[in-house]
Amino acid sequence: MFRRLLTVFLFIVLALLCAGFVRLNATPTQLDLYFASLPVSVGEALIGALLIGWLVGLAGALAWIWRLKREAGEIRRALRLAEGEARTLRALAPSHAH
Repeated sequence: MFRRLLTVFLFIVLALLCAGFVRLNATPTQLDLYFASLPVSVGEALIGALLIGWLVGLAGALAWIWRLKREAGEIRRALRLAEGEARTLRALAPSHAH
């Protein structure tokens, strides 16, 4: 409960800081996206760039986690196969080897 409340509070503080940053950097500028040109303030452009960078970083982290989970699954399957092979070899071993 406290963790969720803290998260909401931090999100509100971050939103207020972003709003203040945008307000302080209200100089109008043109953002040229090659296929369109958008009139935005400098603060909006910087916050937008920050959010896009954050989303790209999040996507990269999720892809990395997905790859690690897939690799862990492959290792788990290889371990099960090796354990089964070891059980088979023990069962086939001559009686004097026990």
